[in-house]
Amino acid sequence: MMPNRPNRPGSGRPGPPRPGPGLPGRGMPGNRPRPTEQKIPLPLILGISGGLVLILIVLLASSGGKPPAEKEVEAAPPPPAAPKPVDVSQLEREGQLACDEGLRLFKSLEPKVASRDSLSADARHQLKLDIKKALDLMSKGLGYFSEAQEKSGRFYDTNKYGQAKKLAAGIYNELK
Repeated sequence: MMPNRPNRPGSGRPGPPRPGPGLPGRGMPGNRPRPTEQKIPLPLILGISGGLVLILIVLLASSGGKPPAEKEVEAAPPPPAAPKPVDVSQLEREGQLACDEGLRLFKSLEPKVASRDSLSADARHQLKLDIKKALDLMSKGLGYFSEAQEKSGRFYDTNKYGQAKKLAAGIYNELK
């Protein structure tokens, strides 16, 4: 037979009695709760969180089978009828005539404008009046084009008239 070894449980002599874990003050020195430490109720927190998640899942699953209630859609008002094109041909025609006449008059004054320093006082005054007339004609024509653009929404190339008007205004101001 094999000799009893003292390191096996139940063999050899029984050792001193061990204190039970339920007896206060008799456990190991590190196992005692300290009065300042609070125990975190982790199982309680996890249980409540799990219950809430379960309730949310049940609610989502029960409402997911039903189609969402359709809202009553009001009948959309019919789209507005496309605006009728406005006839601005008369404004275009008048604007073109006025601008062309003002530009033609200004171009006819180029020789006098080039020699304006050598003109007599009366000739300078007459040149100033002629430039004023050309400016008025171009302003009137550009006004017609602007009105036609507002009514029809079309854009007109009035760049050459605008540049000529600017040049004429500079010369007119210089003659004062």
